[in-house]
Amino acid sequence: MQFHYLLASLVLLLAVYPYVSAGPTGPAALKVLSSFVLITGVYAVSNRRRQVVIAVLLAVPAFGLGWLHIITGDPALGSAESVFTLLFYAFTALVGLSRVLGTRRITTDTIYGAVSVYLLMGLTWATAYNLVEGITPGSFSAESGAGFTFPAFIYFSFVTLATLGYGDITPVTDQARSLALLETVSGTLYIAVLIARLVATAGWRTDATDE
Repeated sequence: MQFHYLLASLVLLLAVYPYVSAGPTGPAALKVLSSFVLITGVYAVSNRRRQVVIAVLLAVPAFGLGWLHIITGDPALGSAESVFTLLFYAFTALVGLSRVLGTRRITTDTIYGAVSVYLLMGLTWATAYNLVEGITPGSFSAESGAGFTFPAFIYFSFVTLATLGYGDITPVTDQARSLALLETVSGTLYIAVLIARLVATAGWRTDATDE
């Protein structure tokens, strides 16, 4: 069961980040949680050597640049970290999606993988929003008028992915709006395709049993 560690680290990150991200040690605490996701993500794709190599090549720079950014506060390091982290999350989600949709037998690991992919999608888009705001400040606006941090984009990303749309954070630039639109579409399509695939898999098992 390769996805259960990844799912546990993702749930831990999403459940704990609001309580540890505040204060002077907040960024470091959030980075620790993110590091767990990187490590468990590499393990989740470790069934094939090529996948492991690609995952490591993305995770190591993301890990190193992330901690250097925490230590130095250099915005350029933060942007570079976001690029590698975004690519790692996207790659891990695609590998997980391929395995979930390619299975002909539903197991607990299949369910763990499906949920992990959905949560990784949210983090991927959150990282993309954070990167866009870092490169072009003012790409998003908030009703509260407060500045944006990565935890704020985690919230905005999952609200957008689930098509809730509270409206307290709004994309302003065309680039930000395009990302939000793509996330909404991807979230809706993922649920539809996943349900269809799981139903089809269950049908295959029923046919096999009847034979």
